[in-house]
Parts: sequence; C-alpha cells; structure tokens
Amino acid sequence: MLNLDPVGLTEAHPKLTLWTKRLRAALIGKNYFFNGQKKRARVFRRVDRKIPFENYVETGTFLGMTTDFLARTAKAHDAHVYSCEIDSRYHAIANRTVGDLPNVSLQQANSVDFLRELSPKLVTARNFVYLDAHWNDYLPLRDELSILKAWQNSVVLIDDFKVPSDPRFGWDRYDEDREICLEHIAGTYGDSTVYFPNYPAPDERAAPRGYCVMAMSTPLQDILDQISLLRRHDH
Repeated sequence: MLNLDPVGLTEAHPKLTLWTKRLRAALIGKNYFFNGQKKRARVFRRVDRKIPFENYVETGTFLGMTTDFLARTAKAHDAHVYSCEIDSRYHAIANRTVGDLPNVSLQQANSVDFLRELSPKLVTARNFVYLDAHWNDYLPLRDELSILKAWQNSVVLIDDFKVPSDPRFGWDRYDEDREICLEHIAGTYGDSTVYFPNYPAPDERAAPRGYCVMAMSTPLQDILDQISLLRRHDH
C-alpha cells in the first residue's frame, strides 16, 4: 500500500490535495477535519446549529484542513475564521491551501499571543474556539484557557484530551508530568462546565482521539446539556 507523507504531498500540491479530500468526504464520508472523527463532527454540527457563532477560532492550523471545514461552515452565516500556526513550514503550506479564502485570517504566531491579540475584538462575541496547538515542549493550554475564561459567549473544544471514563480515546501525553487532561488545566477555566463524549471510543471507527468541550457561561451550558452525544462532567 502506498504510504504518502501528508505534509510533503500537501506542500507539493496544496489545492489538489484539499480538493481531493473534499471530494472524498462528499463521496464516501471520510472526514478530512477534526482528526477524521465522524462522531465529533456530528457533535460540532449540532452545537453549530444551536448557536449562531460569529467567529471560529483555531490554534494549530497545521495544513489548513480543519480551517477549510470551519471556513465552509462559517460562510453559511457570514462568520469569520481566525487561525494561528507557530511552525513556519506548516503556516506556509496552510497559506497555499486556505490563505486565499475571503473569510479566513491566518497568522504565524504563538497561540497565547494570538488569543491575547484577538481578545479585545472577540471577548464579547459568539465564538467557537478549537484548541489544537500542543505539539511542542511548551504546552500553552493553561495560558490559553486563562485568556478564554473571559470569553463568556464562547464554546471551546480541546483536541487530544484525556477522556476520564474511556481510555480507548487517545490523548497527548509527553512525560510523567505533562499530559492533556483535567488535572493539567485545573484552576484555569473558572466556573466553566466541561463535557466529554457520551459514546464509546470504538464508535469513531477511525483511530479515536479524545476531546472535551467547554461552555464558558450558563446559557451555553444549557445548550450543551441538550446535545445527547455530550456528557457533562461532574466535578
């Protein structure tokens, strides 16, 4: 079986790669966004139908595939996508895949600086925030959430997160002291409510990756409580 490097392939043929992934998603339902997780995509769509987001914010653009999906979603209600990537090569590739989309703003930046810069503009807006910038030695998640806890009209989804009730969901663990989990973010998100998948990991079929969703205010908690695929975490 041909084993192609997705980074090199997208770098060589950015638009063709994106269009191929879009076509495959349309024909056979293979997602090219959210780590290929179908159930997670269903969760997102249900939340998106209930909340008229004005902005979609992503940390960790990588090759721009989830950025493209968010841009297509945002276009339906005249919303905007903001995304940052710290790696210069990935940022350059994403610029060639999605940088020309009129409702997308890409920035090469540390995610904490990126969110801090956006905060005056977006702090009161209705935002969907996708946190996926945790690849390097510095884990920005605690600092990101310390900024986002003021964004009271936002829903935050954290990728690669440990699901306490189901270890079959994969998550990022770097060493004995650092992993993407509730203990790592304790004390950073105020009174925000955390939700986890309300379905078993094998339902994803593709290699399941854990995540959590946060409602940054009580009205948003009331909405997420209506999503049957999510389960509220009891502290």
